[in-house]
Amino acid sequence: MKMRPEKNQVTWAMTIFILAICLMLSYYVIFNTKTIVSGFNTVVDALSGIIVGAIIAYLLIPLLTGIETMILEPIYKRLGFDVSRSAGADKKKRSQMRKIAIVITMVIFFYILYSLFSIIIPQIISSIKEINRNLPSYIRQVDIYSNNLLANNPDLQSFVDSQLDAYYENLSDFLTKKLMPLIPTDAKAYSKVLKVASQSFLGVIKVLFDFIVGFIVAIYILNSKETFTTQGKKLCYAAFKEDFANELIGGFRFVNNTFQGFIGGKLIDSLIIGIICYFGCLFLGISYPVLIAVIVGVTNIIPFFGPYIGGGMGALLLVMINPIKALVFLIFVIILQQFDGNILGPAIIGNSTGLSSFWVIFAITFFGGIWGIVGWLVGVPIFAVFYALVSRITNKLLIQKGLSTNTRDYDDLAYIEESEYKLLSDKNNTKFNSRSHTSTFKKVFKLKNLPKFGAKKEKKADDKVDGEKK
Repeated sequence: MKMRPEKNQVTWAMTIFILAICLMLSYYVIFNTKTIVSGFNTVVDALSGIIVGAIIAYLLIPLLTGIETMILEPIYKRLGFDVSRSAGADKKKRSQMRKIAIVITMVIFFYILYSLFSIIIPQIISSIKEINRNLPSYIRQVDIYSNNLLANNPDLQSFVDSQLDAYYENLSDFLTKKLMPLIPTDAKAYSKVLKVASQSFLGVIKVLFDFIVGFIVAIYILNSKETFTTQGKKLCYAAFKEDFANELIGGFRFVNNTFQGFIGGKLIDSLIIGIICYFGCLFLGISYPVLIAVIVGVTNIIPFFGPYIGGGMGALLLVMINPIKALVFLIFVIILQQFDGNILGPAIIGNSTGLSSFWVIFAITFFGGIWGIVGWLVGVPIFAVFYALVSRITNKLLIQKGLSTNTRDYDDLAYIEESEYKLLSDKNNTKFNSRSHTSTFKKVFKLKNLPKFGAKKEKKADDKVDGEKK
């Protein structure tokens, strides 16, 4: 007679086996962290071209979709072709429309890159060279201005002079030792750049290879983005139960909408702000308009803190040239950011994250501390997704317990007893420390026997009435 294990014995055996595997994996992760990180970096390096292509495609998808829905689809409809995603649509014409949209998208993308490298970057380099050349005279002007302004206060003047000397030394070291060596100024410098490039020939080839592969991958992703999403949905319904698959697909849609709404909207918003800043600087006669506009536009991508960083950097640059112009620039930036925060930003981005100002600051600070500049850029949408997930789980658990999911219902809540909401406004509800017997103000200043406001007047009035009766 064969011995067969019982069902609970099989369950316990599988549990012990899985637990042992998890313990061994945990031990390996804890004591071989460097090996795991090195292996992960190797995988990322091998797939860098595909990752670059995926990022390019993801950033270009809104542009592609806009070209199709706003330009090409109406044209095809007027010509009598159905290019929708319905089953009876003309698939050949839809494929043709997609290829035309990809060509237009890539032409716009490469034109932006061409403008960046042929127009904007040379002007930025020219501005940096001029700043480095005129830096001593700029510092001398600021020193003369501060001496005239603080002539009656020698202590403050000496402090300002010491700060200016330190600022000049740091800025001069940054320009001469870090920034200027990267900028070719003459034939010798160009030959030096070529020499460095030839020494790191393999690195240059790797960058070019990644960009070419990324460009090809981006075209494939843009052309087949619906196919990838269809395969993903098919896999979800095959692997999971219907309810969980629906929740998972809905979660991915929410993540996509959050990231595209925030990152895409922020890029467009910052581009418009940079352009407005450029023309504003030209109109106000502010020096280095291209450089300052690029600083303001790029830092504007960073939520909340970005406008202050860009305005501060521009003002520090201008205060050396003309302090009055620096003040004018600060006023202009404040007006520009008010326009962005109250009109332009809400119109483009809206409330795509659903986060309050506090959680935006928290996300920027937390993810910026972990990932640096990248954390500043993607921290808000990542935390928005996490916040939405926690909110959804919380509401689901509350519904299972038969409790309200409306946050306002918990504003005046003291506690819940037998599914009944006990309110703080009801003085009879005293359980679970719902009542504070003595305020902190009275504890600190020992005002336990302080008479109530108006009690003295009432006492005088009562004494007056008693006197009249007598």
